[in-house]
Amino acid sequence: TTVSVALKPTLPDGTYVATYRVLSGDGHPVSASFLFGVGSGPVDKTAATGGPANRVWEISGAFARFLMYLSALLAAGLAFFVAFIHDQDEDRWRLIGWARIATITAVFGAAGIIIVQAALLSGKSLSAATDGGVLGDVLDSRLGWSLGVLVMGLIAVHLSTDIRNHTASQVLALYGGLATAGSFAIWGHSTELSPIWLSTAADIVHAAAAAVWFGGIIGLLLVLRRRTDQPVASTAQIVSRFSSAAAITVALLAAAGLALSWNATGGTVDALISTTYGRLLLVKVLITAVILAIAGYNRSRLVPALVQGEAQQSAPAVVDAAAPADPGTATKDEPAPMFTDAQRATNWGLLRRAVLIEATALVVVLGITAVLVNVTPARTVIATRDRVVNQTQSVPTGTVNLVVVPARVGENTLHIQYADAAGKPIDVANTLTIEFSLPSAELAAISRQTAKAGPGHFIYTGPELSISGTWTVTVVARTSDFSEQRTTFSVPIRN
Repeated sequence: TTVSVALKPTLPDGTYVATYRVLSGDGHPVSASFLFGVGSGPVDKTAATGGPANRVWEISGAFARFLMYLSALLAAGLAFFVAFIHDQDEDRWRLIGWARIATITAVFGAAGIIIVQAALLSGKSLSAATDGGVLGDVLDSRLGWSLGVLVMGLIAVHLSTDIRNHTASQVLALYGGLATAGSFAIWGHSTELSPIWLSTAADIVHAAAAAVWFGGIIGLLLVLRRRTDQPVASTAQIVSRFSSAAAITVALLAAAGLALSWNATGGTVDALISTTYGRLLLVKVLITAVILAIAGYNRSRLVPALVQGEAQQSAPAVVDAAAPADPGTATKDEPAPMFTDAQRATNWGLLRRAVLIEATALVVVLGITAVLVNVTPARTVIATRDRVVNQTQSVPTGTVNLVVVPARVGENTLHIQYADAAGKPIDVANTLTIEFSLPSAELAAISRQTAKAGPGHFIYTGPELSISGTWTVTVVARTSDFSEQRTTFSVPIRN
């Protein structure tokens, strides 16, 4: 897409900043700026090309996304926990209260995202929130559809906590949670990554599994804090049911996360270690691995001990009339106790601390996710990364340096700089011509005039390098009316 704006014919000579704002294919606003000059004077490269305003709104957007993700996943996960895992005791109303609060804060987060999106897209800051045209553009994008599905999912989740019919509550919690999770796949990077079916399916599974895990962890933490003084067999059964559900969701989470990571990075180590997206992803994976280690210990060691200890505590004692008087001696009908009251209390305390650590770490993971959503995927960065061709050759007056960016098929910018033997810029000509030829394709030379940007510095931007291969670029400097200086470079251009 090419957008052009005519300059005013009376524009005074000097350096100017051109800025633009567009809505990218995945629904995120993108803005940038560049310098250009009017007149024969050099372009002032120190001119400001942006201010802190966008940065403030980007930070605000990250916070709004964090609030929305955290609240939406918590609401969906808590509703699932109450409907499928909890024992329906009276303390479930405490969990329901938190689920309802989470649905409301998720809507506030969504509203914040709309305001930030409008501000970034229009450049009007807070006034964009009252501009119907800007809000219409924002809501008519993928974001609008995503938030529409999110709100419908949250309504179903909220209703699941109001209905006393347990089956209906389970249906609303399940499908409301799926709609909530599915809304995240409508807007964001996954909509632009191919194959689209893989990224969309993995995104939905990833969000749904995260909701069940995160909401379940918070629900379990609330149950354990409520029942601190009197852990009973029913509480142990809640822990056991959640442990089984978590094992399934963690497996789905890992599989979906692997698919999303591979799709976003292209499966290369370079994408992981050389891009912001890749490094954030590694931090997220590392924290998740710690959470999984804690969860694995809970499931394999702690939860079985709790269930067995509470079952032992609630089982009736078997007394044998022929039992020996020595209390330290046990018969075959009265096995030695496996867990003392102190051991049981210790195990419950360990579980509470482990669950608290898991919950805290998951909040951190969600925070990183909120940032990742607005960072360009590593795969895209690697594919579009500028490759700079920088070559220098000796000439009678000193040296000439050629820089070609991005050295890809299509439009490229060429910088030519003449310098003396000491490396200082010098004027060798007032006019300079560039000749482009591609011998391998039998493409004859194409001549173009350049613009002078400073002492010995010439700039040209154009689409001549339109075929991949090694181009011959000849710089022709007219040093006098009767002589010229020709310097030839071999420039590789990739697709």
